[in-house]
Amino acid sequence: MNILLLFGTALLFTVLSSFLFVRLKLPQVIAHLLVGVFLGQSFFNIITIDIVETLTMVSYFALALIGFNIGGELRWARVKRFGTSILIITFFESALTCLVVFVPIYFLTYNLPLALILGGLSCATAPGGTTNVINEYKARGQLTSTLFGVVGADDALAIILFSVLSGVAKTLLGASETLSFIAIFSHILMDIGGAILLGIILGLIFSFWTLRSKNVDVRNLLVLVSIFLCSGLAVALNVSLILSTMVMGIIIANIRPHRARPNFSSLHYISTPVYMLFFVLIGARLDYKLLLVMGSIGLTYFIFRTLGKYFGAFIGAYLANVPKKVRQNIGFCLFSQAGVAIGLAISLDIEFSKYSADAQDLAKLVLTVITASTLIFQIIGPIMTKYALIKAKETNV
Repeated sequence: MNILLLFGTALLFTVLSSFLFVRLKLPQVIAHLLVGVFLGQSFFNIITIDIVETLTMVSYFALALIGFNIGGELRWARVKRFGTSILIITFFESALTCLVVFVPIYFLTYNLPLALILGGLSCATAPGGTTNVINEYKARGQLTSTLFGVVGADDALAIILFSVLSGVAKTLLGASETLSFIAIFSHILMDIGGAILLGIILGLIFSFWTLRSKNVDVRNLLVLVSIFLCSGLAVALNVSLILSTMVMGIIIANIRPHRARPNFSSLHYISTPVYMLFFVLIGARLDYKLLLVMGSIGLTYFIFRTLGKYFGAFIGAYLANVPKKVRQNIGFCLFSQAGVAIGLAISLDIEFSKYSADAQDLAKLVLTVITASTLIFQIIGPIMTKYALIKAKETNV
């Protein structure tokens, strides 16, 4: 099956499954994920792991669109109102989730490196499933605005926490004789700082370029070019792709906001099939058989990550003094786990393959737990996000 036929088949099944899930009143993103599961290694193996790896750039482009659209929602008027609360909520939901997962995993296994790594990975929230549900139900309001900011900032903090904790784990496993905080700090500075700088530079260049153009088609084309360039440079420079495109989106959206709004709206027509393929590829990577071998470690990770996300967000929202409907519902919107967590787990597996047998076994276990739990989180995450948005009376479909 060639790539064009594969894309056509995948999109056909996602469209048909979307009609079914609309009838069932379930988020369509779950249908896209399940199509990937059935077409992937779990069942028919039409989309093999090799094909998934070959199509990595499709996933990168989808993440770039997600980051850019999140940035487009963070206009200065909203950031000024919710900026502080977004940072407080992000810090508490990430930090508490890390702690809440770390403690029970450690006392269950008495394996400190494993507990540190799973604690670090538990922080990451998948923005794709969340933003898809928001767009599907045309949600608008205080909860939605705060949520856009939290899922955008969440990945940056998750990368920082994981970098520190995995560095400690490497030292405990004997892969590194000393804990090099300088190396960890430089990695964080390059990843986060480099992504922010890249987003600012390209955002300013393309903002002024699009402002000088009076042709709508040319402006839309320039925005698409900016996303390709930003995501491509982020991958080449090994910096955070979502963060760089989000910052670029913020810059473009806030320089002449009324002029920029149509450019973001025009992306909707190309982003829908890209998002569909993105979730199909995520589903194809997952193997339902891993659920059977996930065991007590995976179950503990799933339960305590869920508790950490909800109560961490609740505490952060309470301390930020946000409205009651945000405080009670935002935790339900943060369960999704996919791209960043799986990506970090895969990078850990590759890095630890150079070390001892214990380090390799630990990395394989981490990858199994993250992959298996992602299948569950990607199903319940969109459902709980829809529930929270309806409860907060912010859906318009």
